[in-house]
Amino acid sequence: MKRFSLLLLPFLLAACDAQQDFPCEPVDDRVPICGLQAPEDIEPTPDGKQLILSQFGGITGSSAGSLVLFDPQTEKTLPLYPLANQTAQPEGWGSEDCPGAPGAAISPHGIHLSERSDGRWQLLVVNHGGRESVEFFEWRSDNTLQWQGCVVPPGDAFLNDVVATPDGGFLVTHMFPKDNVLAIVRTLFGAELGHVWQWHPDTGMSILPGSAGSFPNGIQISADGQHVFLNHYINNRVRKLKRETGEVLGDVSVAQPDNSSWLPDGRLIVASHPQDKLLPGLCGDVHNGACESRFELVAIDPATLEAEMVFSQQGAPMGAGTVAVEWGPYWFIGSYAGNRLLRVPAPQSSDAAQPDKQ
Repeated sequence: MKRFSLLLLPFLLAACDAQQDFPCEPVDDRVPICGLQAPEDIEPTPDGKQLILSQFGGITGSSAGSLVLFDPQTEKTLPLYPLANQTAQPEGWGSEDCPGAPGAAISPHGIHLSERSDGRWQLLVVNHGGRESVEFFEWRSDNTLQWQGCVVPPGDAFLNDVVATPDGGFLVTHMFPKDNVLAIVRTLFGAELGHVWQWHPDTGMSILPGSAGSFPNGIQISADGQHVFLNHYINNRVRKLKRETGEVLGDVSVAQPDNSSWLPDGRLIVASHPQDKLLPGLCGDVHNGACESRFELVAIDPATLEAEMVFSQQGAPMGAGTVAVEWGPYWFIGSYAGNRLLRVPAPQSSDAAQPDKQ
């Protein structure tokens, strides 16, 4: 980990100038919710009443993070993992050679909640803390998480986002070789050194055909499991793939696409980081305040791949948005840096109902 941190240091220092100590105050209808740690990814709970936040520990994994439960009505959080009293034995949902629970070292990145074939709910978590891995958690009806296993990918993997597949496996993006400074530089200039790992408990790991690109970032899957929507960050593209074969069905131009989520109206909402200068206005690992970098939200029709920019933000109260999810009349937007979420009114075109407040 120390070696990797040193390799990334020049890039991180060049990209940290956008960090700002913005006050935790609304700007018009854009309301920050502070007291968090870089809520990089967000998943609604199965009942739609609360949100699971991935509190990012930083891209190098040198700082720990956590998983927390956020209540949009009270704006309070409840710790989910790690907890000192989580001692139940895991059921081994991942691979047989999983080295054990990540514990306090966990540094979560992308997350994905889905229902398993047995009706139980599974949260997949990309982890940089102590190892590069995909962690399996069970989401339980008492609003708790139980760690159930992991998969450690082969080689010099450097993961970002993950989705479950209907057959009990998952797809996880591999950005570029982790401890290779030349690969990092080449990727920043467009070399296609990344791909998607696909894992199944019966067949293990393999590369998803058609997924190669420069810095694969966010990934989503259609409700029927047939199509994959893959964000190539440096290629500035969102690619649609047929999951079973890797056939490329089309792509759409989106400036540096980060994470994606599904809107209630069936569109894909993608966080985008338009680049206004030679070096991206990133903010490195976790800091206080917020990142000022401009971001946009782009809505994509999954059938036609028609794209529409539906939201834009720069500066106070929060920049550098990584993901947006809809909850009732609002969108909640996360970031890979800083101490806050951003809450904004959902566009009127979206047809989500207000979650039951009981």
